[in-house]
Amino acid sequence: MPVNTENIRRWIEQSDIDYITQYIKAWIPFNAWYNAEYNNLDSDRAKINAIKNRSNSIRNKVNTLLEGNGQESQEFKSVLAALHSELLNNQIDSQIGRIWFNDIVKNQNPENLIDNESIRTIQYFLRRTDGNRLGDVQQMLVVLRDRNGVEFFNYNHTEYNLTHLQADADFLGLTPAQQENVRLCFNRLQPVVITNAIEVHLETQPYNHYPCDAFNFKRDATDAHCPAHIVCKGLIEILYQLRNVLFHGELVPSEQNQNVYKNAYFCLKHLLPSIR
Repeated sequence: MPVNTENIRRWIEQSDIDYITQYIKAWIPFNAWYNAEYNNLDSDRAKINAIKNRSNSIRNKVNTLLEGNGQESQEFKSVLAALHSELLNNQIDSQIGRIWFNDIVKNQNPENLIDNESIRTIQYFLRRTDGNRLGDVQQMLVVLRDRNGVEFFNYNHTEYNLTHLQADADFLGLTPAQQENVRLCFNRLQPVVITNAIEVHLETQPYNHYPCDAFNFKRDATDAHCPAHIVCKGLIEILYQLRNVLFHGELVPSEQNQNVYKNAYFCLKHLLPSIR
């Protein structure tokens, strides 16, 4: 009986691994673990944040693999580099923005107050009042006083918005130098601090980076307990956002996206033994 070439083609296609499905299978035990580990928290977002910011099996495993030089560490670093490469070349967007290591690490800016800082006899008072979610701002207050403490500028708004401030009529009435000082102070109070998980300024005393094939990931030598915490935060957030675009139906299936999920799957597989 002659072999049907169409059958051959179809079976070849069937032999390809669907890494999106494999990623979902790897996510299920991870999901079950963090639900049990952080059962006092009431949302996936809160639990993911806890994994990123507290000592736990997953965070510790990432740190161990990046700090190590054995075979498993080298394999993990290679798939981490491959994931970064695929995300550079294939843009995938989630509800919080592009999914990639360049700006995925976002933290609340701890600086929220400039308390009557004196610049050329003018006192600058700025205060940011944050909401409950990262990046939410309930109030931005900017007050300027002269050398006698007399207030001559007061800006009060319900969000952090430099464009809105610069369009304010009273702001436009300030001198150019005062406007520039307000702008500089305002920028210091940005609600969210973004950290690139990729290190471009390499140092070796101490090492501030993890060489991973063609890329260098950031290493925080000042953190003795978890120097890899920046990469850990970035990786966990990326894995979570890749899960979200899948479950929310936002991902367009493609060969390129399969390559992203292939490396995300292998990254997650390296971490799963730590939660057995």
